[in-house]
Amino acid sequence: MEVARIKHFKHIICFILLLIMQQIPLLLVGSLAALPKAQRTTHLILIVGWLFLILTIGITILMWYLYQKVKGPQYHNHFSKAHWRAILIGFVAMLVINNLTVPFMQKTGNANVDGLVQIFAVLGIFMLPYTLILGPMMEELLFRGFLMNWFFVKSPILNIMTSALLFGLVHVSTDPIYFISKALLGLVLAIVYYRTKTIKSSIILHVLNNLSAGLTIF
Repeated sequence: MEVARIKHFKHIICFILLLIMQQIPLLLVGSLAALPKAQRTTHLILIVGWLFLILTIGITILMWYLYQKVKGPQYHNHFSKAHWRAILIGFVAMLVINNLTVPFMQKTGNANVDGLVQIFAVLGIFMLPYTLILGPMMEELLFRGFLMNWFFVKSPILNIMTSALLFGLVHVSTDPIYFISKALLGLVLAIVYYRTKTIKSSIILHVLNNLSAGLTIF
């Protein structure tokens, strides 16, 4: 019993550290976005932009490597055509969730959304790889890969619900609709990961969701 408690405590600490590590690149560009516009020289933006990309790529590779070490025997890296059915169903569910929740979200005052918009306005094209690929990969490795292999593994419902709720909570906002939307999206991603047994399925689904959201904006 004591050994199990120590193990759970270690997992909690590791999860928090991984969460902090995943946020480091955004904190870097956030500090750039906070600077007065006159101080944001083209040279500084290029340096921060490339450093941001290098950091996110490095962190993503490290998280993928660590995930291979901790994932349970029920999970694998294989991907087949059969998994596309789960991805398609999940994508349709995400479209429904987005269409039902987005119209009711606050237009302004959402710290999470406003922060990302501000960062995107500063870094521009440097944010595209993060928004469409690297960000979804890191979030899936964190909230599905690590979390679902460390907590409530023997209870599928708690396992999936914990992943969904924490995914909603980490997207800090005072808008309850935004939280509900993210939690529901996290629920879909967790179910797809649990059913297909491969993180590649939830990563692809997350990428498709971000891509569709980006196309809607532009």
